[in-house]
Amino acid sequence: MLEVVANAFTTATRVRREARSLVSEGFEVQTLCWDRQGRHPNTETMDDCLVHNVRLGRTTALPSSKLYYAIAAVVFQVAILLWVVRQVKKQGLAILTAHDFNTLLGCAAARMLLNHRVRMVYDCHELTPGLYEEWYGPMVSAIVARLELAAGSRADAIISVNEAIADFLQQTKSGRSAVIYNCPAMAEIPMTSAAEAKKRLGLSDYFVVLFSGWVRQDYDFSLILHAANYLKRHNVSDIKFVFVGPPEATTVLKTDVASEGDGLDTLFDFRGWVTNEDLFLYYAASDLCFAVTRDLGRSTRVLTPTKMFESMACGVPVAVRKGTLAAQIVRSWNCGVVVDGKQMFLTELLRLRQTSEPNALGRAGQKAFREVFNWDLMAGKLLDLYNQLYCELLREARA
Repeated sequence: MLEVVANAFTTATRVRREARSLVSEGFEVQTLCWDRQGRHPNTETMDDCLVHNVRLGRTTALPSSKLYYAIAAVVFQVAILLWVVRQVKKQGLAILTAHDFNTLLGCAAARMLLNHRVRMVYDCHELTPGLYEEWYGPMVSAIVARLELAAGSRADAIISVNEAIADFLQQTKSGRSAVIYNCPAMAEIPMTSAAEAKKRLGLSDYFVVLFSGWVRQDYDFSLILHAANYLKRHNVSDIKFVFVGPPEATTVLKTDVASEGDGLDTLFDFRGWVTNEDLFLYYAASDLCFAVTRDLGRSTRVLTPTKMFESMACGVPVAVRKGTLAAQIVRSWNCGVVVDGKQMFLTELLRLRQTSEPNALGRAGQKAFREVFNWDLMAGKLLDLYNQLYCELLREARA
């Protein structure tokens, strides 16, 4: 089993969940990662997977270096092809998984070259044309859409993180497909009360608004800054905006907070990167999860953030933007608040702080998690698909 991802394995939550599920089923998993920050050894073992890390010159973090990223992404396709050929030569047969468009072309080339010795799965985490339209404009987006559909047609199966992405990729007519949400497993959720979690994290005196993960351009932090300014002017000090994620990813936000002056930073708490176990402790200690995106186009409108499902699992209401797929899910399960602009977010924040409604919304989210949005169910669909492909690959090799 070979996986390719254009990111570090440590931060690729979905990739790691899938890899662990495949290992538990008896698959031997190797993963090729694009180490954009250059922080990992050439090879390492994580989650019982052998991880190969590739560096392509200087740091290639978006959005600050889009041109360099585009060039490096093309070079990465060549690295993918060479690595897959080398691994298949050793193993004889392999199932190859391309995670997202920035690994797809190299994997599709390997599938065409190696033919009967490989089966390919395209695991798409985002609406690629919409994302490239935000980054590079409509012309590049149209080209990328054609490339994705052409290369995706070489896949033996396609996995999507939600129905909107699956609908777009149906145009590949590649055969098998499955929607597998990026949500946590039952065993990942701690049996810790909110009061105990708040005490352990030093947050007992606060209504906690949590943001977890990378502070990306997709999220509308102007809503938080607006709310914080209001709270400061009106001497509200029992609300705390807590950020958990890579310290370098919050640099711009920290600068914005500092530039506001007037002691606004007292309402913010930047905790840095934490382990997965501690991350869920932060969810348990929270009263609201912030997942409000900016309206940048098609891609942001169909995002289903991992943090939304993690908050559901931990019984925490989630705030999302109106007019999005996430909003449809939240409204369907009544597990959070849907906002449209700065004033509405502030109004909902103050209302939730003063009522017991967060408890009811949290219970509804946990119900959604138990019934639909949990990795235990997703892993079943994932393993069914891979086992089918593996059996087909063996039958064809013996024929």
